[in-house]
Amino acid sequence: MIVDPGAPLVEPPARVTSPDGYLAAIVDEVWAGVVLSYDGAALADGDDIRWVRIVRQDPGALEPVPVRSAAPAWAIGGVGTAYDHEAPLGVAVIYTATPVYADGSAGPTSALAVTVPAPPPGPGDVWIKSLDEPGLSVRATVTSWPELTWEARLDSATVQGSAYPVAAQDVYTAAASAITIDAEGDQIEALLQLLTTPGVRLIQTRPDYHRRDQYVLLSGVQQTIDTTPTDARSYQASLTQVGRPATAGQPMRMPGWSYDHLPVRYATSDAVVGSYSSWASLSTDGVT
Repeated sequence: MIVDPGAPLVEPPARVTSPDGYLAAIVDEVWAGVVLSYDGAALADGDDIRWVRIVRQDPGALEPVPVRSAAPAWAIGGVGTAYDHEAPLGVAVIYTATPVYADGSAGPTSALAVTVPAPPPGPGDVWIKSLDEPGLSVRATVTSWPELTWEARLDSATVQGSAYPVAAQDVYTAAASAITIDAEGDQIEALLQLLTTPGVRLIQTRPDYHRRDQYVLLSGVQQTIDTTPTDARSYQASLTQVGRPATAGQPMRMPGWSYDHLPVRYATSDAVVGSYSSWASLSTDGVT
């Protein structure tokens, strides 16, 4: 091994821990997510913990929202992990974990606060994330921001002898729009795969852009070559905004990691056990 003494030291991601020490979080700046780990083994009844529920309180939100992979997450020996790929960017959020025992009762809660950094302004200032396969997510450059349109839902009927109709108004429809995205180099194929793989996408950007996070379905994807075949591409797609997909019972998904990788890496279960120091380490591929 050749070591450059002048090279900067590689600092591990900062680990944030709740005051009671049971809940920990590591911000995944590469993918704009949060790795969460709850370890209640030290509790007097830690062996009876079967699940852990983790919710996230976003600024200005009336109610906390469940973390997709912890609604609930299995806890092995009192230890449960989750990955949150949906936290808003550039603002502080609060995570609260609640252990759930075999009889269905809940234990003491643990809480902490973290901030997932927003992308810098300019190129690459928008995240387009896949919920089903976080590793497909791309930090992209949007060259034409969608012109959002909200349609009213009105029911009306004429009234005999009146110049005015009787009318009722329901909630407005979700915004409909289109988007244009630039891609260069390796990002061309990555973005194409992201845009043409079925599934809900989450679009996020900087809070000072005043563009709310959107869950969308993509359609009508088109690719344009800017000048020559070796140059950048532009993608256009129509967006249909949808509600946040259900979180109950969803498995843990992390970018670049799946339990399906284990048979490829290791020949026996003993080799797996010998390669990871804990259940938390195994379930997050050594991150925690």
